[in-house]
Amino acid sequence: MTQDLIVSRRAELIETEVDGELVALHVDNGTCYGFNGTATRVWALIEQPKRLSELKAQLLREFDVEPEVCDRQVTSLLSELEADGLVELAPAAD
Repeated sequence: MTQDLIVSRRAELIETEVDGELVALHVDNGTCYGFNGTATRVWALIEQPKRLSELKAQLLREFDVEPEVCDRQVTSLLSELEADGLVELAPAAD
């Protein structure tokens, strides 16, 4: 994934936090999701559309993780969320 993407939420979820993790129901298709603590934080950070580079930089400030690991895990998470129609990854308009 290139760094100049804008990450934004696409889906309407009914959500609640349980023990620091998000439990959410997709309104349109009835699918239930359980997000771990990191995915919960990513979801919160993209409440408003955000550049992928800014998202990763924020996560690196908040979590004790190597940049390569952060990049790999965020890329994997966003790919899964995109496949499920929960987020959109669009080129940034500079």
